[in-house]
Amino acid sequence: MSFIDQSLCTGCKTCLLFCPDDAIDYLDGKCKVDPKQCTLCGCCENSCPFGAIHPTTDLTDLQIFQQTFGDPRGSSVTGGNAGRGGREIKTLDVKPTLKPDYFSICLDMGRPGVGLYLRDAEKIITALMAAGMEFAEGDFPLATIIPDRTTGKFRPDCLDVHMHSLLTEGDFHKSKLPDILKALKEVSTEIDTVLCPGLILPVDENIENEEVLSCFDDLGIPRPVRSKINVGLGKPYSPDLSRLPPL
Repeated sequence: MSFIDQSLCTGCKTCLLFCPDDAIDYLDGKCKVDPKQCTLCGCCENSCPFGAIHPTTDLTDLQIFQQTFGDPRGSSVTGGNAGRGGREIKTLDVKPTLKPDYFSICLDMGRPGVGLYLRDAEKIITALMAAGMEFAEGDFPLATIIPDRTTGKFRPDCLDVHMHSLLTEGDFHKSKLPDILKALKEVSTEIDTVLCPGLILPVDENIENEEVLSCFDDLGIPRPVRSKINVGLGKPYSPDLSRLPPL
């Protein structure tokens, strides 16, 4: 978290305007950071006109994880995505990520100004894992705190960590769609944050998938009114780098 040097703080409250998590309190004429609310985003560090705010050094592994997702300047851990942490399946134009007869779901949890605690992220992910969601092979940012990818259970010591937001994805066989949607509806009533799920699937020439839309109708879920369309203009590449065309 950021540290406010009390000997330099004048109580001008400028830093309060820059904190997206309401993690800075004004007490007895000074500004202080609430360590339980701070997400280590660093947004306040250059805001103080008196140079009273400094980043905390010697971070724990969980604080590094927290900072990786919260810092709007981005991180190599998140693939350069500022403050998000996703390796998104929209790259399937050039990499065949989605398996046949499988859909993918994007889980966008929390928002700056709202935030979430990892205990709520665990509720969401474990509910979907129980309904049939699978994590893709390989490393992804959340893998560092999910030792068991078959259940989605987080490390117990991280559940009270406060975050801006998290973005992760999972796959599931299309036959599991009703179970996945039911799990989303149920878990949405058990969490104290914002959950924005996104369904990733192939569509026909009319940009529709009636099988999926009918499933929404059956469960009383309004049909989506907007989407992102990947039109397939990318040139698929071979994992064998020797077969790449010369520059």
